[in-house]
Amino acid sequence: MSTLSLATFNTHFGVRPVPPPRPPYDVTAAIASLDADVVVIQEALRPDASRGPVDEAADLLGYDVFYEATGPTSEDPGSPRLDPQGTAESGICVLTRVPTRRVGALVVGPTPLDSAPLRTVLDVELDLDGAPLRLIAVHLTSRLPFGPPQQLRRLATLVPPPGTPTVVAGDCNFWGPGVIAIMRGWKRGVRGRTWPAAHPHSQIDHVLYRPGDVEVEDGRVLPGVGSDHLPVRVELRVGPRPPDLRRPDLRRPDLRRPDLRRPDLRREEDR
Repeated sequence: MSTLSLATFNTHFGVRPVPPPRPPYDVTAAIASLDADVVVIQEALRPDASRGPVDEAADLLGYDVFYEATGPTSEDPGSPRLDPQGTAESGICVLTRVPTRRVGALVVGPTPLDSAPLRTVLDVELDLDGAPLRLIAVHLTSRLPFGPPQQLRRLATLVPPPGTPTVVAGDCNFWGPGVIAIMRGWKRGVRGRTWPAAHPHSQIDHVLYRPGDVEVEDGRVLPGVGSDHLPVRVELRVGPRPPDLRRPDLRRPDLRRPDLRRPDLRREEDR
């Protein structure tokens, strides 16, 4: 297949966004509701630094797991967070039902005051029936205002060049217009507010693509499933958009009103 459904979702360590102690929610049900071939996960908690709720969900739902650690995480189940002294761990996951290989990790740190000083993003390659698609799964620092732009500028120099079908997906902790201003040549596959989930005012969760290499056929923000972020889901195709093969008489008519002014009265720029 050269088409793919892909979702990105920050799980908030699998706990609800309420004052501590924060109760867990059903991560397996949340991921299942995304109904995607590939899911990019941020803040995937591994209490023993080897497995966690996202890994268990992947087993139950038939996904392979590719993981990149973000950093040590507090072991307090009621208030997990990145903590250099923590004995747990959290990171980025790519859950996939299509053949996938790990390419490596791209270093976008260090950034002052980032709780993950050597922050990395995960680079994998998907095989869509012989059509390769690179997927860069990201979770950038939340240290505003300087942190996300700094890491995006680094990321822009590390992604595969144009001509290599690539998607960048995840929590950028930065607004869409700013992301695109830094990631020149990329487009947003979804536009809609994603954070905070209860009353969203900002889109910080993104799927980025380069037209011609990849086309997004549908993109939307999904309802909340327990986290403080709303999930984002796209249907995408590798390669340019197919031509319109319908008979000319069946295509949508041009409904623009004709210009009935005398030619000598039209503005110069209209000619």
